[in-house]
Amino acid sequence: MEDKFTDINEIKTKIINLSATLNLPKGTEAFISDVHGNDDKYLNIIRSGAGNISRKVGELFNGRLTIPNQQKLVCLIYYPEDILKKITPDLEGNDLEQWYMDTTNQMIEVLRYVAEKYPQNVIDQSLDTKFLDISEELVFGNLRAEDKRQYYREMVKQLVKLGLADEFIISLCHAIQKLAIERIHIIGDLYDRGPNPNKIINHLTETWQNFDFEWGNHDILWLGSMAGSKLCMINLIRISARYHNLKLLEDVYGIDLTSMVKFATNRYVPLPNFEPKVAWAGMTDEEKDIDNCIQQAAAIMEFKLEGQAIKRRPEFGMDDRLLLDKLGLDKTTVTIDGKKYHIENGCFQSVNPGDPYQITHSERVVLIDLINQFIQSNKLNEDMWFVADNGGMYLEHNGNLLFHGCIPVDQKGNFLSMKIGGKEYAGKEFLDYSEYIVKDAMRHPTTADCFNSDFLWYLWEGSNSPLFGKDKMTTFERYFVDDEKLQEETPNPFFDLCNEEWFANRILREFELSTRGHIVNGHTPANENANPIMADKKVIVVNGMFDAKHNSKIGGHTLLYDSYGMRLETLKPFANKNKSIAEMSDVVIDKEIVEHSSERRTIKDTDYGKNIQKQIKHLREFC
Repeated sequence: MEDKFTDINEIKTKIINLSATLNLPKGTEAFISDVHGNDDKYLNIIRSGAGNISRKVGELFNGRLTIPNQQKLVCLIYYPEDILKKITPDLEGNDLEQWYMDTTNQMIEVLRYVAEKYPQNVIDQSLDTKFLDISEELVFGNLRAEDKRQYYREMVKQLVKLGLADEFIISLCHAIQKLAIERIHIIGDLYDRGPNPNKIINHLTETWQNFDFEWGNHDILWLGSMAGSKLCMINLIRISARYHNLKLLEDVYGIDLTSMVKFATNRYVPLPNFEPKVAWAGMTDEEKDIDNCIQQAAAIMEFKLEGQAIKRRPEFGMDDRLLLDKLGLDKTTVTIDGKKYHIENGCFQSVNPGDPYQITHSERVVLIDLINQFIQSNKLNEDMWFVADNGGMYLEHNGNLLFHGCIPVDQKGNFLSMKIGGKEYAGKEFLDYSEYIVKDAMRHPTTADCFNSDFLWYLWEGSNSPLFGKDKMTTFERYFVDDEKLQEETPNPFFDLCNEEWFANRILREFELSTRGHIVNGHTPANENANPIMADKKVIVVNGMFDAKHNSKIGGHTLLYDSYGMRLETLKPFANKNKSIAEMSDVVIDKEIVEHSSERRTIKDTDYGKNIQKQIKHLREFC
């Protein structure tokens, strides 16, 4: 909203405030990727300021609190509601009152410390309005002033006596969390696998102001399903069943899966290669069998629809993915690249040898029922437009380039082009075109087999897709052929070339950015031993969602970019919130400096600062 001024003095006051703001330290940016609907781990990272809060507490209380007591304070800031329930019942009388006094004073110190670089209006926005007057007094007042010392002490004492201490401490913790990070960058794959991507969206909607999404290939499945792509939708349903995540569709987005459940369980029987990819604890046998059969039904429909799209779109160059017509007559073998392979536990009973990509009448009924529900789901539309309006294929921010996957190139680092409608698209232009198609498809949802619908699916698994970044997606082979070589998906040369500084500079120049900037992406590596910092620290990978159940020694990486520079944070493996609380464990296990500046960057040095300078220039015209 534009400011409205009544006189020249108001304009001058605004200029003074804006000019002063330019000299404040740059806010802290946090970069995370591959959230995959795991809201507990996402919140664990965000509540901790991606490790920033622990560092601040260490700086503030070094020599004043023991390391264990610092960690208790840090964990209280992360999870105040849970920790207060554990601590306060064990204390009573003077001990309880003293604990509240000490803890509240420590919280005020931490809040003042993280708030130092913000103007008062930003700090006020982080404070609970219920306690705004008290919080302002404690945050902005001189707590050491002799004349007011008793005044401040009585204020805290009355909070305790009136039974408001818990609520006040919680409000301070939430304010610290908000001020520890100025902006959150989610670099792809908010959706798929995990059960609660909607809760992450709710958290951002209700709690945060500055954030952005760089779409990942898994996000495209959800955006495309809302836009009417049956191919995106059937992939989404298959993955949801594979990760025992169908309740998200039913309970949150109101998708009635009855037609799919009946169809799948009537035509398929559970097979070992379609077992859900989650721990079975808490799952009933019936749920396991339903997930198993839905996976089979969805996979077969997926292969049929893919075959139709590949034949419709020769420009996609995906003929090697036409495999249903390579099945033997008895459907127990498949010929791939001229070699015959045995099929493990096939489920091809609905595949017509005379027309293998033909959708049966029963399959069509299920597909039409489901895709119409996806298009008409109000909640799905709301969440997908939230992701679309606050995101894109890439982001240029403060001199850095953010994207999820890759910029497709050949072995020499030349940008690969794709010819569409007689025009060649490559590099930045291809990403811009892709973003246009995604949003155009969402603005004009249709169940027809149109180009927009097919192209969104191509972004999911096409060989030249900047979101996928591999030569092919071997879903068929991984389900049916016991041959690891055949199941391999070869990454685009981009990922190897990211080790080269000249290549990173080429990418930055393609987006008209200075070669002093950085490229930050997610998606890879899946290998915890791979170096996430490459090309003389110009390329940083921040896949923050390594899977704890695979006994990984780390939980992935996040990146912090503050006024002093960049730090890559190696995350501790995350099992669940309760375990983190019980162990009073921190989020970060290691830090590596990517870039350090002896002179602090200010808001003047940021994109936000450039906008402020334009605003000041405009306002001066009226003086």
